[in-house]
Amino acid sequence: MGADGGLLIAFEGIDGCGKSTQARALVERLTAAGRAARLLREPGGTDFGERVRELLLHGDEITPVTETLLYMASRAELYSRAIEPALA
Repeated sequence: MGADGGLLIAFEGIDGCGKSTQARALVERLTAAGRAARLLREPGGTDFGERVRELLLHGDEITPVTETLLYMASRAELYSRAIEPALA
């Protein structure tokens, strides 16, 4: 929880299991109840993260280490630019 009671909820699961559908439904319910809610995706969620996502999904084949480092860089940017400020 953030200092003011903010909450981060993460949906995990394999591709195609319905994470995005459930996350959107939760955001809709929270906002309908008057709560502030923001939907983010990973990789993505920031300008940098979206470029990384495009590279990972549609770029040239890369090594597993490079792929891991790109995911980590995207997550660091997402945390610094979107998650941490939202919870502060």
